[in-house]
Amino acid sequence: MSDQELWRQLQTGNHNALEKIYRAHFSYLYNYGRRFSSDEATVEDAIQDLFVEIWNNRSKLSTTDAIRPYLLVALRRKLFRANKKNIKNTGIELEEKHFDVVLAIDQIMVNNEMDAAKKNQLKIAFEQLSSRQKEVLYLKYYADMDYNAISEAMGLNYQSSRNLVFRALQKLAKLMTFVLVFLALSTLRLIFSG
Repeated sequence: MSDQELWRQLQTGNHNALEKIYRAHFSYLYNYGRRFSSDEATVEDAIQDLFVEIWNNRSKLSTTDAIRPYLLVALRRKLFRANKKNIKNTGIELEEKHFDVVLAIDQIMVNNEMDAAKKNQLKIAFEQLSSRQKEVLYLKYYADMDYNAISEAMGLNYQSSRNLVFRALQKLAKLMTFVLVFLALSTLRLIFSG
C-alpha cells in the first residue's frame, strides 16, 4: 500500500492505518529524535504526543505522498518547541542544541565491504563535520530522504539542501584523504621507530 493511500485511510479514521504508520516509522523517529536529545523519555514522549496529535487532528491533515519525511519534520519541530519551553520554565537546557550522530556505517554500507581501517577512517572524518552536515547526510543516506523532504525537514530551500549535501560530501572526502595521510604517516613512524 502506498504512503498516500495509507495516509488517506488515517485521515478517514482508520485506526489500523495509524498503527501501521506508527510501527513502520517509530524506529526512524526514535533514532532521529535521539540526535537532538540525550533524554530517551523526552524523545519517546514527543513521538507519542506526535501520534496523538495526528490522530486527534486526522481530518485536518494535509495530504502527503511521503509519510516518513512528514513525521521527521513534525518530530523535529516538536523537540525544538519542547526545548524552548524547558529553557523558559526552568532556565536549564536539557536538550542538545546541535544535531549529533554516530555514523552507523554497518547499516549505511551493508552492501559494501570495507576493511576496518577504511571504516575507522570514515568515522574519524565524519566526526569532523559540522552538526548541520552530519544531519543532512543522516537524512539523505540513513533516513533515505530526497532533497525536497530534506529541505522541509531542515527549513532550507531545495537548492540549499543540495548544496549542503554536496559540501558535506566534499568535506568528508577531503577529511578522509587527510585522515588516510595521517594514518599512513603514523604507521611509518611506528615502522621506523621500531
